[in-house]
Amino acid sequence: MQLILSAADPMEEVLPHDLFHIGGLHVTNQMIMVVVAAVLMLLIFPKYFKDPKSDAPSGVRNFLESILEFLRVEVFRPALKEHTDRFVPFLWTTFFFILLCNLLGQIPVGETVSLFTHRPTHWWGTATGTPIVTGGLAICAFFFIHISGIAQVARSLISGTYGHHGHHEEHSANGTQGHEAAHDLEHVRGEALAADIPGDFRAMGDPTRHYADDKSLLRGHDGIGSRDAANHVSGHGNAMSPAAAWLVAPALYLWNFAPHPFKPGPGTSAFAKLFLSIADIFMWAFLLILELMGAVIKPFALTIRLFANMIGGHIVLGALILMIPVTAGFVHQLGAGAPVTLLSLVIRFLELFVAFLQAYIFTFLVTLFIASAVAPEH
Repeated sequence: MQLILSAADPMEEVLPHDLFHIGGLHVTNQMIMVVVAAVLMLLIFPKYFKDPKSDAPSGVRNFLESILEFLRVEVFRPALKEHTDRFVPFLWTTFFFILLCNLLGQIPVGETVSLFTHRPTHWWGTATGTPIVTGGLAICAFFFIHISGIAQVARSLISGTYGHHGHHEEHSANGTQGHEAAHDLEHVRGEALAADIPGDFRAMGDPTRHYADDKSLLRGHDGIGSRDAANHVSGHGNAMSPAAAWLVAPALYLWNFAPHPFKPGPGTSAFAKLFLSIADIFMWAFLLILELMGAVIKPFALTIRLFANMIGGHIVLGALILMIPVTAGFVHQLGAGAPVTLLSLVIRFLELFVAFLQAYIFTFLVTLFIASAVAPEH
């Protein structure tokens, strides 16, 4: 068994292997695992969430709901604020798809089959152990992030709120309006409490309803009704037709993609305004190049981080097992096999932790990138 697993190269277990061909398409084991993970998601989630339940969930549903609610309230909400529920389906899907791909790769199906057939088999593997899969996920995230940013600009133009902030947003240190802060919302959490207790305890009884998008925005903080609050927010600027908004939105998104360090302020003289405007355009163009490079580097970093972390443990396991057959003599092999086996079990547990951690990190970083894309005026 150890001879089969170790083969001649520790990379043998992590490299893609062609299983069969469909026309000119080479189907690999990692492609099969992508389909398996997708099918499992289509089977599991509709089964346990096909209808809403008012009573307390139990069993598998309770476990899944605890993860879903933790991600929504503790990870997505602090970054996305009132935009959370618009992006929750994509982020939840991303997290669980990556997690399933990672966990399926930890099941030693190929090794077990090889134990009984006495020859290597490659009908299993870690789907996220190839940059093709992780790169595909990163590219999907890349387009979703920037399309969401353009859509947010278009929504603001249509509602007439572009360039303005809601009444629940904070002020920055210099007195100007900043982006919405979590402690300005009605469901603010205690800033000095280690347990992170919500300021409004209704959030604990019905978190999904309490944290609904734009609830605090529509209710208002001054006791005003939802209609008055909505009118208060949408009363800024001039609304634009949807067609015109979608035509203008990409240019405005690009204009705000890089900062404007020399943007003239109110009360600036005409000469100073002209000079600052010219300097601002040149500096904006330079910073835009850096920002565009960063926009390309981000999905590349997501690709390499997930790919490298998922194959690292498998390579180490292959290298450890390879130490056993290359040891001369049965006694020496037995002496090397005992500590290698124990160490392999420890690495297996570490890989299990990494499977959850990398799904969380990928989703968390995508959340931050979406938050920066949909923030007013970037």
